[in-house]
Amino acid sequence: MSKSMLKRLRIFMLLVFLAMSVLAARLYWLQVYQYDFYFARAETNRIRELPVTAARGEIFDRNGEILVANRPGFTVSLLDLPKREQPAVIAYLSELLEMAEEQIREAIAKQQFRAFAPIRLKRDVSAEVVAKIGERRMDLPGVIIETEPIRYYAKDNFAAHVLGYTSTIPPELWQQKRAEGQAYRLTDQIGITGIESTYENYLRGNDGKLFVEVNKHGRRIRVLGKEDPVPGHSLHLTIDARLQEIVESSLAEVIQDGIAAGNTQMGRGAVVALDPRNGEILAMASYPDYNPNTLREDILKLQSDPNDPLNHKALRGGYPVGSTFKMAVAVAALEEGLINAGSIITCTGRKQFFPGDVPRACFDNRVHGALNVRDAIARSCNIFFFELGVRLGIDRLTTYAESLGFGKVTGITDLAGERPGVLLRRQPGRRWNPGDVLTASIGQGHMISPLQLANYTAMLANGGIHYRPYLVKEVITQQGETVYRAQPEILNNPGYSDRTWQAVQKGMEATTLPGGTGSSLRHLPVRVAGKTGSAESSPGKMPHSLFVGYAPAEAPEIAIALIVEHGGLGYQAAVPLTNLIFSRYYADR
Repeated sequence: MSKSMLKRLRIFMLLVFLAMSVLAARLYWLQVYQYDFYFARAETNRIRELPVTAARGEIFDRNGEILVANRPGFTVSLLDLPKREQPAVIAYLSELLEMAEEQIREAIAKQQFRAFAPIRLKRDVSAEVVAKIGERRMDLPGVIIETEPIRYYAKDNFAAHVLGYTSTIPPELWQQKRAEGQAYRLTDQIGITGIESTYENYLRGNDGKLFVEVNKHGRRIRVLGKEDPVPGHSLHLTIDARLQEIVESSLAEVIQDGIAAGNTQMGRGAVVALDPRNGEILAMASYPDYNPNTLREDILKLQSDPNDPLNHKALRGGYPVGSTFKMAVAVAALEEGLINAGSIITCTGRKQFFPGDVPRACFDNRVHGALNVRDAIARSCNIFFFELGVRLGIDRLTTYAESLGFGKVTGITDLAGERPGVLLRRQPGRRWNPGDVLTASIGQGHMISPLQLANYTAMLANGGIHYRPYLVKEVITQQGETVYRAQPEILNNPGYSDRTWQAVQKGMEATTLPGGTGSSLRHLPVRVAGKTGSAESSPGKMPHSLFVGYAPAEAPEIAIALIVEHGGLGYQAAVPLTNLIFSRYYADR
């Protein structure tokens, strides 16, 4: 072998040695020095940590009747969908799930397979959809079926506005929760309205984890371990399910009967019933309502309905309240010493109170003659209360009305969105028409919610105590531990004299006796004290029909306020509705 060939061989062997040394060093680096890193990465490729959705807490009425629960349902999700397979898989799922392809792509883009968490495309799919995905399992890499708890409203439309509903968390709310340090996923369910929203932190449980082994296509091979989810806490409400059902069915019946009889302006109404002894809300209804179980399918129809079924009228509605306001005027005049229980004012049916102002009249120019405050309330004499309004003046009248809760929120915290309402009052910087005090004295010009009206009625029943209205009695863990228990809370007590309350209460009791505007209620199995109201609305429209009252009159346990929009005079819709509610509720007593 020549020297040149030997030299080339040595160079070649040196190069081989160097190459082998580099490979050996790299192998050592990967398998020894970087062992932990690559082992963890390999395990991540093989093992997936999947969230197990916790069931939301259940909701019960005051007697333990289930109102909101959970049932098992199937959810179609994506997990590690290979990019090369995306077009075909997305096209198939779009057709099967009746979703736009762009909607699926947006869901993928938002999630970006963060922490390998599933992208939930559609919840509560049918068994047929599950079967079709199972049949094509090999053609649908990354498509998985999860079993999740589905929110279930046991009585469909029952107390829909009180209970509220859940939905996939909106992006803006997700951002807000994230800023607050709360770990929600973009596909998580959250309470949107009602009790579901207000008590979200109690109702929402803690999700568990499922550790699974997957193959290179992302399909599960076996379950390696599990951390069980912790369900949310249960709520026990103040709502009496039986009374709530009676209120809802009676309200719907009166409105539908009115429409059938030719009053096509009817279609909406609200009822609130409180316990005047503590502020517990026993029933709260807004008509029309909706079914939270089918809200997703019905949403477009509900949003286009002119009767606005999604609006909680009992909480957020604003109405003139007509003659139901007259007790507030009576309280003010009695407390100011302008009248006493025996004072007489003579009604001539029609009277001009201010120069230049139009003459004011009782309904149908009816002449009531000489009246005391008891008879004036029972017979709803406008002239009597116009006179009291003139004697009081608008400023004093406003002060007393506010002390009875008008123009202010009632203080409820279990539901969001309560409106304070508006009182017709003197406004700084604006010219005041003296005749407006007459309008205010018979309940016109104000904008009051049914909840506020029910709170006022409860104060009349209990002698002036304003309790904070509330809906949730207790919050209880799955282990039976009580973590929250509501207590009656007094927000205001104006301290008016017993003589004042007794005079007004006698007038309300006389309203349901012969000669009173609600005399048809005298045949009920329980004695009711109350007041009818007919509130003028927009021109060309029937007045709103109202009633406020409490029962039993001698020992009040229910204070109620109700309104049938455009139902006519108080006796035409509100009194029949009151009759249905109390006759059905007290039928077995």
